[in-house]
Amino acid sequence: MAKKLDDITNRRLTVIPFKRPDKPKQTRIFTPTCGCGAEAEWEVYDTLQPHCTRHKNEAMTSTIKPFVRPIGGFDDAS
Repeated sequence: MAKKLDDITNRRLTVIPFKRPDKPKQTRIFTPTCGCGAEAEWEVYDTLQPHCTRHKNEAMTSTIKPFVRPIGGFDDAS
C-alpha cells in the first residue's frame, strides 16, 4: 500500500503483450501415400500397405505373389 501521494502518481501500468492466435490451419482430406512419397493407388499384401503403381509392380515380381487390390475397392457393404 502506498504511503505517499508520489508513490501513487509515479506508478506505471504494466502492459503484457498479447499475441493473437494464428488462423486455424486448413484440414486436408487424407490421401494415402507410398513409402516413396507418391500418392498410393494400390493396397498390397495382407496388411493392405499403400503402394504406388511402380512399387506395386515391383512387389508383383517377387516369387511369392502378394495380394493386390485398388485402394477403396471390394469392401463396400452393399
